Amino acid sequence: MTPTLKVGTILIEEGPRITQLLGLESEPWSGNWSVVKALDGFALDRKIRTAGWNFFFMAAEVKVMFFGALGTKKIHNALKRILAKVGIKASTASK
Repeated sequence: MTPTLKVGTILIEEGPRITQLLGLESEPWSGNWSVVKALDGFALDRKIRTAGWNFFFMAAEVKVMFFGALGTKKIHNALKRILAKVGIKASTASK
């Protein structure tokens, strides 16, 4: 089952090295992307700093619009369109 995304959900491009080094628990979402479980942004930042790394991220606002009732499928499709706008390929393999 695909995890539900909400405000504050952290998506990470899955890689065995980062998962092992930071001890992250994640659940597959779409393609190479996974949802980080049991951490918010502050906790992830602490793990990154504890590993001796630095993290800096600055994103511009990216918007898409859709019409209809708010549902998981509609949000998933909107996120795929956002990822496509910023040049990241999202797989349709998620269920």
